[in-house]
Amino acid sequence: MIETRKISEGVRSASPEETRERILTAAREVIGRKGKRGATTREIAEVAGVNEATIFRHFGTKEALLVACAQHFSGYSLLADVAAGLTGDLSEDLLALAQLMFARFEALGDMIRWSLVEQEYEKDIFAETTWRPQLAILAVLTEFMQRRVEAGELRGEAEKLALVFLGLVFMHALGRKKFPDSVLHRGEPEAALRFYIDVFLNGVRKS
Repeated sequence: MIETRKISEGVRSASPEETRERILTAAREVIGRKGKRGATTREIAEVAGVNEATIFRHFGTKEALLVACAQHFSGYSLLADVAAGLTGDLSEDLLALAQLMFARFEALGDMIRWSLVEQEYEKDIFAETTWRPQLAILAVLTEFMQRRVEAGELRGEAEKLALVFLGLVFMHALGRKKFPDSVLHRGEPEAALRFYIDVFLNGVRKS
């Protein structure tokens, strides 16, 4: 009885921010097992240790919760902060961005997997918002590339450069589990990321 009361008191004293964090973490866990379509607010509430009404009070709808979950875990805010402060050697700055994105993509493997599987379903989820994880990350990279184009360090259209660079890192993160024994995926990822950056900056055609 005492233990139950302590748990209850802890739940009652949780701040709105702590409750929101628990719900988002629970949503991530349930989505990782069942996907966005299969995840229910009832199970998310059970995992979070709250009642279902609390989810709707914080997020309004299941769809809004899924968007909030994508925003919360995507890491785009950290990427934006880091990118804004990079003004040094271009190759090293690209490595910093690549390492940050790679780590996030690996950590979000479960959500990325379901995102690829449920593309049609996600169109409906994100239909009422212009925000999408991939577009937010692309916008950060495009801004970074544009600055370096204007500085004369890169040539071409900033968004195209950002798409190519994002694609290289994304491909490496997904391929690491699919082809763990390949020459690019053995060992620490930094060597492979530096190779991609070299290809990105210099190409591979012999002059």
